[in-house]
Amino acid sequence: MSQRPVRVGFTRRGVVFLCASLLASVFAYSLGLRELLYVAILLVALPVGALALVWLARPRLSVTRTFSPHILEAGAAASVAMHVRNQAYRRSTRSRWRDTLPWRPGRTPDADLPALQPRGARFSARGNSAELRYELRPPRRGVFSIGPLGVDVTDAFGLASSSLTTGQPQPIVVTPEVVALPATGLSTTAGDGESRLVQRRSSGDEDDTITREYRSGDAMRRVHWRATARHGDLMVRQEEQRSLPEARIIVDTRRSGYRDASGEGDDPDGAESESFEWVVRMLGSVAVHLRRSGFLVRIVETGPAQLAALGRKGRRVWGEEEFLVGLASFGLVDDHEHAEPRTRRGGPTIAIVGSPDAATLDWLAGQGREGDVSVVFMVQNVSSVDVINRSFGVDRAPSGVGERLADAGWLVVPVRADDDHAAAWEAVVFETGRSRAGN
Repeated sequence: MSQRPVRVGFTRRGVVFLCASLLASVFAYSLGLRELLYVAILLVALPVGALALVWLARPRLSVTRTFSPHILEAGAAASVAMHVRNQAYRRSTRSRWRDTLPWRPGRTPDADLPALQPRGARFSARGNSAELRYELRPPRRGVFSIGPLGVDVTDAFGLASSSLTTGQPQPIVVTPEVVALPATGLSTTAGDGESRLVQRRSSGDEDDTITREYRSGDAMRRVHWRATARHGDLMVRQEEQRSLPEARIIVDTRRSGYRDASGEGDDPDGAESESFEWVVRMLGSVAVHLRRSGFLVRIVETGPAQLAALGRKGRRVWGEEEFLVGLASFGLVDDHEHAEPRTRRGGPTIAIVGSPDAATLDWLAGQGREGDVSVVFMVQNVSSVDVINRSFGVDRAPSGVGERLADAGWLVVPVRADDDHAAAWEAVVFETGRSRAGN
């Protein structure tokens, strides 16, 4: 249990009593009325006594929170259950509680905390504790600390109050929103150099059944009779893991690549860069979409690596939940050097960037591979002029910074930080479908 110093003070009503006591004292001495002096003493004794009472009545509580679910998407709701127990050897008084939140308004609405029986007394355990509940709706992704619990105690006349915070903050993981994306015809390169479509599978982790020669100790139930008849020798089934086709997602994590990046990220009500938040949501949505389509998804970051590949669980390869949890704390870096990506197999490449400089454009131009689909989403932050233009149906022409990538064979999709992710992905579906139709 961690309890902060108690703040004790008079309420507005208590201050009014003190002022009235002062006036009564002045009139008592100036007019010579002893009765007013008695009134003045009473008016000052009541708030002072109330102040001592709320100081003595300050509670000692332990707090434990349970989140359901403990990992959730930004904008989704989670139920918070707080188990509050009285740790003092006296009965606590009825009070008001609020929990501390790391975003605006910074606290939950005040609610009643019932009086709790003393610790160690011959009362039921139920009377010694209370279960408090409220709904939590994080506005953005991140790993947030919820708490500590704030408790306010006020006397019966409302003349004085004490405020304290108790309990340790507890973390909750908020992942970015994953948008359902339409199916696309992204292709992977076959062994003979020709392009083929990757068929959607309900699960990419099932094993292919192959055969091999019978070995001493093999179970007879694994005998593959059709292969045995074809080869003339006893053949058995052998499980071999399916090789997943590979897709790459390149994401710019350098702060210099986002013009709206604040550099501090201390805004209590939002993210440090709207453009980067769009990138993170698109990264999570595309990665999950391709993974469920049967791809092993490798993440290439322009800065130091923060994420692993998305595929079978293993060394540097994550499952979906681990990947999304990693995105909760995924952030911009101040590194100005471009990372050197490892050699890779064939497959589509998806790049998601903000406002890249010339060096980044040149670096990206060399990341495509002839014969494979290469798509880059270029995100621009939305200004007030953009909002006005959209309200009048005016659409500004996309910037020419992507011409270098277009010349290198990339499909450039310019978007804004308030564009719908599914609609941006539909542009890829349309363009890749049109290019196949043209061939």
